[in-house]
Amino acid sequence: MNYNGSVGEAFFQEEPFWASDDVNVLYARGWNLNKYTALFLCTIIRQERYRFSYGRKWTLEKMQDSHIKLPATTDGTPDFAFMERYIKSLPYSDRI
Repeated sequence: MNYNGSVGEAFFQEEPFWASDDVNVLYARGWNLNKYTALFLCTIIRQERYRFSYGRKWTLEKMQDSHIKLPATTDGTPDFAFMERYIKSLPYSDRI
């Protein structure tokens, strides 16, 4: 996720890659993400970029303090099944 330039821009990358120091790479720890749930998360992350700008960069420290709201199951864990179904329900999702 960029914290310089296009602040808050988020992408899902399945293949190994190199990133500049203007990019913070986010890893799912304890979650099994697939391309559908990852794209849902990228969209949610992009919705937070309005809070940040060049003068108020979304640095790693600020990212660690950020709270991203996700759909949850009744026990409070992220509802990845819902996220996947939602992305798959979108037009042209069969091209992902």
